[in-house]
Amino acid sequence: MSNGDGIDRRKFLGGAAAAVGIAAAGPFSPAAAWAGGDPGGHGDDHDHGHGGGLVPRDRLGVQQWSLRDAITRLDGSVSGYLGGAHFPDDPTDLGPLVPLPGGFASVFKYLGSVGYHGFEFFSFDEGPNGAITDAQLRTALGRAGMVAAGSHTGGLQQMVDPAYRQAQIDRARILGYQMIGTAGNPGPGSPPSGLLADWQTWANQANTVGAALRAAGIKYFFHPEQDWFRFFSDPAHPELNRVHRIDWFTDNTDPQLVSFEPDLMHTLAGRARFPDPVDGSLFDVLGWYGRLAARRRIIAWHVKDADRIPLPAAGTNPFVQEHVRPTFPLNAGVDVVYGGEGSVGKGYPCDIDPAVIGFPETFKRFGLGSPGWFHTESDNGPGPATDPGRSLRWAKVSARYMLSLSRGRGKVARR
Repeated sequence: MSNGDGIDRRKFLGGAAAAVGIAAAGPFSPAAAWAGGDPGGHGDDHDHGHGGGLVPRDRLGVQQWSLRDAITRLDGSVSGYLGGAHFPDDPTDLGPLVPLPGGFASVFKYLGSVGYHGFEFFSFDEGPNGAITDAQLRTALGRAGMVAAGSHTGGLQQMVDPAYRQAQIDRARILGYQMIGTAGNPGPGSPPSGLLADWQTWANQANTVGAALRAAGIKYFFHPEQDWFRFFSDPAHPELNRVHRIDWFTDNTDPQLVSFEPDLMHTLAGRARFPDPVDGSLFDVLGWYGRLAARRRIIAWHVKDADRIPLPAAGTNPFVQEHVRPTFPLNAGVDVVYGGEGSVGKGYPCDIDPAVIGFPETFKRFGLGSPGWFHTESDNGPGPATDPGRSLRWAKVSARYMLSLSRGRGKVARR
């Protein structure tokens, strides 16, 4: 609920239920630095000792999903364009046609060269490159000046299995990351059940998994995508018809055991897709971030940019991660949205929703708990066969933008 008493009402209903059942985008220049300002709700572990920058250089990471095509091809097996010094300000400056990196080791080397420090896994398979051990992955990351930053191999219904959970803990210890989580729903189905009893079960399971990981020095997190922002649909509990599932889950899981890695595009898409059935109000995204940040429950961001569709169909995702780039010579002019150039990244008034405050303001307002990663991501990173360099070009341009938000060097203080 986005009305003023939404949080109190939600807590009341959550407790009662528990008692019962327990617009056009402007010019984009990724190299341009963003001006600082009053940090507002800035957390005290967010960026101290880092020269006032919003994104600590040692906390810039990338999610593997964005580069899934590059990881699963042979090194140098295809050539493409990685963008010249003036791209995308000059969309025709593609740079030279070069053999493209393929496989983990070569892609890590490339990512390290353009400024990334962390790599978040969703898979440990590099396709035709053959099997690779966890120890070999750690060595390859180290040679590239990078570290493993976490994994998305922590689906809740897998993690309740002690054997599977222990295997994930063992892998994290070898690779050295401190967070395991999932972008999936907590239970089966897309969308999953809207019944309170099921969400009570999943909340209890999440606490159990979180406790087991905490004992191993690892944080358990959820990366909620759009289904999480639906309302309950439970004939036995009509009082929950106006309660977002993500709000209930947040309030009914242990802050010490369950953390979050919000996706900056999917959260806003969920807000847009599921208005209140009575008054049409939208999910209070800034209030949710604030509640999470106050308890250090946001341990990473997925920095995903997109443009808003002017007139989306009701109940659909209003954001797209591709657009036509005038004078871009590949793929009939269609290119990916790079980090910082979309309406999600720029915020209002580039985006029509005043709650879309843009990446810099989001990072200023809401501090991160440890380990505190900023992971760039695009669902549409991989391009068509006519533009095989797109995902790596996206990674480079997006890193340039993110590093423009970082000033100074040194370590950030994190809890």
